[in-house]
Amino acid sequence: MKKVVVSIVLVAVVCLLISGLAFASTMEIVGDGQENTEFTTKRTVDDYVMALKQLARANKAGDVIIPERNPYKYVFVPLMDKSGEVLGYGTWINLVIYQHPEDFIAVVNADGTLQKWYPLDANEHHPEMKDEDYLSRFYGMTKDRDFITEVDLIAGSTISCNLMFAELKNILLVFDTYIAPQI
Repeated sequence: MKKVVVSIVLVAVVCLLISGLAFASTMEIVGDGQENTEFTTKRTVDDYVMALKQLARANKAGDVIIPERNPYKYVFVPLMDKSGEVLGYGTWINLVIYQHPEDFIAVVNADGTLQKWYPLDANEHHPEMKDEDYLSRFYGMTKDRDFITEVDLIAGSTISCNLMFAELKNILLVFDTYIAPQI
């Protein structure tokens, strides 16, 4: 009887840990020290993985990889075709721009270059950030690429463009440092 109770408790603990991954993505932004503002995109890990599979045209996704020294900011998910061949490694980022949550997803090739990316929440003030013409400017990007103001900037979206570019560079740096050596 004691073994049954211990087994049930262990199963319950494992289920709670796994279900923790399914909660919505929430960010807490500390303001003036008196009040905090919470932003949420209401997306779950499964939502991001589904969007990444669509972006990479993958049939399935592997387990989430959490880099050792950066466990909360950047996670990666292997994206695979029907045969199990890895097409790329997907990740997602939660940004707040002018108190508006703006998530984006990205897929990194095994060689550390950017395969694709897509802003899930580019709002009505800068819908051109969702245009393939703009997005494709960064395909093939490496962690060493510099921001080219004349090419990479969209008028009226200066802060968004700069923040998203910086996050793309961070994604590639974390991938190169922590994920690439493991694959």
